Amino acid sequence: MRALIYGFIALAAASLPLAMTGCGPKPAGKKADTHGHDHDHDHGHDHAAHGPHEGHVLELGDEEYHAEWTYDDGSGKVTVYLLDHELKQPAPTGAETIAIKVKVGENEKEYLLEAVDRTAGDAPMASQFELVDKTLGTALITTGTDATLTVEIGGKPYTAKIEHDDHDGHHH
Repeated sequence: MRALIYGFIALAAASLPLAMTGCGPKPAGKKADTHGHDHDHDHGHDHAAHGPHEGHVLELGDEEYHAEWTYDDGSGKVTVYLLDHELKQPAPTGAETIAIKVKVGENEKEYLLEAVDRTAGDAPMASQFELVDKTLGTALITTGTDATLTVEIGGKPYTAKIEHDDHDGHHH
């Protein structure tokens, strides 16, 4: 257990200068290429663009839903937004948390992001999840990190690999 903790501390310390180069939220109104290249798919939206919150977009299922994640390196906040298949509307879930599993070498850790602004009533729902954890955020923006998002929407589990993207002109 101690080796796992030291492994994540070492990852965070080694990656902190990389995180300081600024892979946090982009200023409103500026769209960027998330894959390092231009391409378009024939299913109603362009994965080359950031999501509506200027974050990194992940496909859930066969384009059934999407997850968009952002990281603010100043505060250490990682936010995941669940979105519909067109990246336009929230896709709420009854889950209280969603999970991001990070593996660095032989060390693996699961982070739970808490639901934000759950609706009231018999079946509270949320489409936004957050966790303030600079170690997680740094891991997500570091090349070579193996990270996976797991979420349940409408009673169906979804898993998506979170891959580091080298933006044109933006290197870690």
